[in-house]
Amino acid sequence: MAKYSTDRRSLLKIIGTVGATCAYPFASDDLYGQTADQHHHTPPEQQAQPRFFNDADFQTISRIAELIIPETDTPGAIRSGVPSYIDLIIARNTDQQLVVADGLRWLDAESRRVAEKPFLALTEGQQLAILEPLCDASDSGKPNPGRNVQFFSLVKNLTADGYYTSKIGLIDELQYKGDKVLSSYPSCNASR
Repeated sequence: MAKYSTDRRSLLKIIGTVGATCAYPFASDDLYGQTADQHHHTPPEQQAQPRFFNDADFQTISRIAELIIPETDTPGAIRSGVPSYIDLIIARNTDQQLVVADGLRWLDAESRRVAEKPFLALTEGQQLAILEPLCDASDSGKPNPGRNVQFFSLVKNLTADGYYTSKIGLIDELQYKGDKVLSSYPSCNASR
């Protein structure tokens, strides 16, 4: 079984490129870089009740997001407000609500089939064993993926969008310095 790495470059490989994640229609005010909305600035413990998810489903979505972008030397998905971002987006789109509802039902049934426990009661290894095949299938690009793969793809994409458009992801992690004139453009020093 593949292991999730705490290295951000490896995580980006797992979750796919951020540029490819904008496959879903978002209102321009949903992204941090395009608005002064305080959504991503509110610490998770002070955020309002979910708009769409019940508490149990919100905890499950939060766990999946944190498995996709875990806390390392920088905050992970939960501390950057990603679960609330996902809730905000899903609350506005009935097609995505159906995908998520089907996906959460599937995840619960699969968790109970594998370990006779709900997803949140599984060990991290058991959770990853369920999610990694979905990630692989999502990344394969095969046409007509199952509803469970559609669910994971949606959550994965929204996690990347939410994280990398939050202050933590955009400013702190990526060191975005918009609205500044650069005397030169630094080259990418990506190690392979």
